[in-house]
Amino acid sequence: MSDNDRTSNFVFNKHSEKNPNGQQVQHRCNGYLEDVLEGVSQWPMDVSKPFSLFLSCLRSQPGQEPPRYKSQKD
Repeated sequence: MSDNDRTSNFVFNKHSEKNPNGQQVQHRCNGYLEDVLEGVSQWPMDVSKPFSLFLSCLRSQPGQEPPRYKSQKD
């Protein structure tokens, strides 16, 4: 098998989803990661609950994600 054959069969990210038109789609837990990053950028930092929800989302089945985090400051 040549190098070209191996690279053409290589799947970069087998967990990524594609639209029917071939466009990449963001991960279903992307919003949860944004909540974590927003918590890191605030003072006082609010990371514990958003991060646990992010991990729960990663462990969940598609369609069974936990509810999104809402900051108490809002």
